[in-house]
Amino acid sequence: MPKRFLYFAICLSAFLILNACDEKESDLGVDLQDPSTLYEGIVDTAYGTAVTVYDDSLLTSGQSSVLVGCYSDAVFGTSEGIYYTQITTANDAGVVFDQNSTIDSVVLSFAVSDIHTSASGSKGYRDLHFEIYQLAESPMKDTAYYATDELAVTNTCLFNDLVRVAESDTMVASMKLGDNFIAQISNHSFGSSAEFADAVKGMRVRLVNDGTPVMATLNLAASNTRIRVYYKYVNGDETISRTYDFDVSSSAPHFNGYRNNFAGPLAIFNTNKNDSIDGSRYLYLSPMGGTNVRLNFDAFVRQFHQEHPYAIIHYAELLLPVADITPADKPGMIVALKCYNDGTVVNIPDMYDAYTSSGFDGKYDSDNGYYRLRVTQHFQKLVKSGMDLGTLLLINGRRSSALRTVINGCDAVTTGNNPVRIQFVYSE
Repeated sequence: MPKRFLYFAICLSAFLILNACDEKESDLGVDLQDPSTLYEGIVDTAYGTAVTVYDDSLLTSGQSSVLVGCYSDAVFGTSEGIYYTQITTANDAGVVFDQNSTIDSVVLSFAVSDIHTSASGSKGYRDLHFEIYQLAESPMKDTAYYATDELAVTNTCLFNDLVRVAESDTMVASMKLGDNFIAQISNHSFGSSAEFADAVKGMRVRLVNDGTPVMATLNLAASNTRIRVYYKYVNGDETISRTYDFDVSSSAPHFNGYRNNFAGPLAIFNTNKNDSIDGSRYLYLSPMGGTNVRLNFDAFVRQFHQEHPYAIIHYAELLLPVADITPADKPGMIVALKCYNDGTVVNIPDMYDAYTSSGFDGKYDSDNGYYRLRVTQHFQKLVKSGMDLGTLLLINGRRSSALRTVINGCDAVTTGNNPVRIQFVYSE
């Protein structure tokens, strides 16, 4: 064999052996062990302080899901969600119901993605008491609306009655609007969607509390969410049955207004939104413009920075143990935001990482009874800077679900040695 071919064969064999022995990083088996065991370093725990604060700036306009109705529990009190929406024409075009059109009925329907109540259902259905009034002014397309906003209504009641909804994966609440709505569109010509909205304005949608608080999540992105007009059109000697759909979906200007009547320690927010509740024992997280939690590890971070100025954080996780007074039904996920001096907040950097933000991050771990968030990058930045301006915790999906939770505070004694904490692994 020529020497050059022998040399090539030897190099090729060496290359294949080296590649076969190369242990590349893989996801295989990662979920079979705690992430902190994947790193060699010093294990430590950070403890801090925390307070419960009022959620005073929840933007609710333009969401694809809205909450209507009441939700109540002994810990938090009662919350009500009210839906305000403009009624628009299809594709922002005009619409005409002239003398040749006879409207038979107008049916408003909402796709219902979830029903929240403390009472059990009956025979696979729910009776929801819808109350719908016409708005005195229409929600504006280019205006930002918040949880505390509301719009005035007229005396025109478009619907006020029970609607039976069969409990299933595709729940729909349908109701016939009154003749007063039909009168507003019959024998009228509207040249554009803006002209129609200026005439009809919109509607306020509520669920009436008839003694058993119930709240529903309406899916505005579903095709079943609409106002459908059933009418007959006379064309010469021919009578044609037709339908026309007005838009009350997520593309129509709309927002959610929330009213909270807090109970117990949270009642302070009924009169003073700027107050806070000490978080030594309990921390309260609620949706619908309710409450958030603000954590601070500044004292620990400052001392750690002085003692370990060049520390590398290999792994850090924020543990949020669920308290003994929390409601049985809990939200599925909690998210964390970094606070700045000027009052602005942004998602912690770990939430932007497509790899590290997957898996358990922020989700409830029922086996261990806590929420767990990976905060490695966030905590690294804190210890490197030597200060902490605060981390804001809030419920993910707080505009689309009524579920709330209570987590243990920061005091080890009162929480049974199970406080909020950051466990981390580092080296120098």
